[in-house]
Amino acid sequence: MPILLRAVATLTWAGIAFLVFLLWRIARFYERSSNQRAYSHLFLLSLLLLTVGAAWYIAVAPTFIGTPLADLLLSLGGGVLVVATFLLNSIMMGK
Repeated sequence: MPILLRAVATLTWAGIAFLVFLLWRIARFYERSSNQRAYSHLFLLSLLLLTVGAAWYIAVAPTFIGTPLADLLLSLGGGVLVVATFLLNSIMMGK
């Protein structure tokens, strides 16, 4: 059962990482095409934090319960992702 749990968690986090990667590419494209700063590097930071936090959980505790350092990494990654998405939206919508 732990192998199946790890496989499902890995596939799920791979999908999340792919979506964050797409957001980074969109921000990078917007930076290049509009010559405005869209803070695309924040998406890479978020991707790194989320990947490390998820990998920690998948390797150590695949039930995603009770590892404070991994929780902190996932929380920071999510927070940075929210800020980066808000900034990108504000810049793209001209607000």
